[in-house]
Amino acid sequence: MGTPVRHFTATTPDGQVFTVNIERDFRYDPYRDFLVCTHCDWSPSLLTIKKITDMAGEHLASVHGADRGLSQQENEGFRKARLIMLPIAAVLLIVLFVYLQNS
Repeated sequence: MGTPVRHFTATTPDGQVFTVNIERDFRYDPYRDFLVCTHCDWSPSLLTIKKITDMAGEHLASVHGADRGLSQQENEGFRKARLIMLPIAAVLLIVLFVYLQNS
């Protein structure tokens, strides 16, 4: 559906790890987030961020039996891109502001 921006992982009592991704579709304005299980075809309709977190945990626990150690982490590539683009955007805004002040 889109680019994974966050991962929810949980383990079963025997140690098997299951993951649900939040995938963002950047073609829409505002961006749309989808939940997608990497182990089955589960993907519910669009929800709010709070419900996404609750739904991911419930799916991992109820369908896959992974009810231990629920954690979430941001996609590394998405995090790095945001850390790079934020300073670049700030510098461009400052340059634009200075340019407009001198005009």
